[in-house]
Amino acid sequence: MTVPLRPVLRLVLLPGMDGTGDLFAPLLKALPPSLQVEVVRYPGNEALGYEELQKLVLARLTSEPFVLLGESFSGPLAASIAATRPAGLCGLILSCTFAKTPRPALAFLSSVADNPLFRRIPPHALTRVVAPFLLGAFAPPARRLMLEQALRQLSPQTMIRRMQEVLRVDVRDKLKQIQVPVMYLQAKQDRVVPGSAAESLKQNLPSIEIVRLDGPHFLLQAAPAPAALAIEAFCRKLEAASP
Repeated sequence: MTVPLRPVLRLVLLPGMDGTGDLFAPLLKALPPSLQVEVVRYPGNEALGYEELQKLVLARLTSEPFVLLGESFSGPLAASIAATRPAGLCGLILSCTFAKTPRPALAFLSSVADNPLFRRIPPHALTRVVAPFLLGAFAPPARRLMLEQALRQLSPQTMIRRMQEVLRVDVRDKLKQIQVPVMYLQAKQDRVVPGSAAESLKQNLPSIEIVRLDGPHFLLQAAPAPAALAIEAFCRKLEAASP
């Protein structure tokens, strides 16, 4: 009698605001080859909001067992998808992200971004400004170049739409609908998402496991090895618990 093999647990990665998925390269190198990984990429020239991106991601998912990881911008998206309880979802990982806009005081930027002059600024031109906040003050040139190359693939309209989505998002009500284990990766030196974001998640999702690691907001890029260990341990725990 042939015993059916257990399906391989997949790790589905949803990228940050760049949407390219290219910035996952350091993490992909650090993850074990035994873990099947799929990177979802968002269109760089389409100004899609969370609702449209959710449809895009759901269309990519299959009923095979998988763990969903949402990085930064994609955290609310990943939480919203998990709340729909798609077939095959075994666990959720949220990395340096939030359920509600992490910087309410910056809400005024949403209207500023509608200025025609602002909309003419190519995203990659902002690399020098944003890199210290995302990658840390002493990030090596190779990481800054990686960020610039990712941002070159975005149209100004796409970047602005995503920024506006972050400034008004609030999916806290959906957290209570999530029925799978959840792990939150928190960067100790995050200058973009404050610690209160993790506290808010904990209040609305008491069972969430919070793992704090040294690193800047781009934790998966700046500290891929420890992040990969935490991700692998979480996935293996889910595999061991599955029937």
